[in-house]
Amino acid sequence: MKIIINSITIAVYFLGTQLFAGIHEVNNDEIIILMGKGIPLIDIRTKSEWHQTGVIKKSKLLTFFDKDGNYNIEEWTSKLKKIANNKDPVIIICRSGRRSRIVANHLDQKLLYSTVFHATNGILSWIDDKKITIKPD
Repeated sequence: MKIIINSITIAVYFLGTQLFAGIHEVNNDEIIILMGKGIPLIDIRTKSEWHQTGVIKKSKLLTFFDKDGNYNIEEWTSKLKKIANNKDPVIIICRSGRRSRIVANHLDQKLLYSTVFHATNGILSWIDDKKITIKPD
């Protein structure tokens, strides 16, 4: 009987993680709530973009694509793992949502992150909503 209960518990756990796995589109108000719960916001834009628009307070600045569109997935993943491992939820943001969607897909499909929140319309939406940005460090 104990083996059956353990098997059911394991099955429910794996089904539960699969049900909630994937990419969740989030708006600016949802980003604020998620960050308030301690979920890191990873800003994947370039340094010049951060200086151009400012950044969201407490966001983690971790460039994915360089100015030419190149990237080093191993190096970037190594830096990301210092912020959050694949069992931790993360929020990914870029300028407009295009690049962050690519990165969110990679986190979900290749690196098997359990929960990825995608800032649907990027920092431009944040600014359009008159939300505050700060100068990057």
